[in-house]
Amino acid sequence: MGLRLNGLRRFSRTTLIMIMVLYGFLACVKPPGMKPSVPTPLAGAVRFTLLAPGAAQVVLVGSFNGWATDATPMTIVEGALWSVTVPLNPGEYPFMFVIDGGQWITPPHAEDFVTDGFGQTNGVVIVR
Repeated sequence: MGLRLNGLRRFSRTTLIMIMVLYGFLACVKPPGMKPSVPTPLAGAVRFTLLAPGAAQVVLVGSFNGWATDATPMTIVEGALWSVTVPLNPGEYPFMFVIDGGQWITPPHAEDFVTDGFGQTNGVVIVR
């Protein structure tokens, strides 16, 4: 009986050590993060992302919100990556980003681009 108990203890220690090593490894592995990309269609909405290092505030503006610089604030999701999901009906929508209340940014990732008549280039998202 004593021999069986020692074998069980050894198995338990080994198992416990393996579990601790595996748990430590998994704790260090980062899940795949979101990356800046072309606006991503979701069910009834579109996700917009922007990489903006050093920004304190990023807002999405476009024809869908009257170009209001306070209507669609983005949230930081990872490092310097900002994101917001906006419900949009099918159509084409020009858009831009506003950083820290005054810097209007042409989207680096968009399906298309158009000039806006004010010397800027807007991105265009097409919702199908």
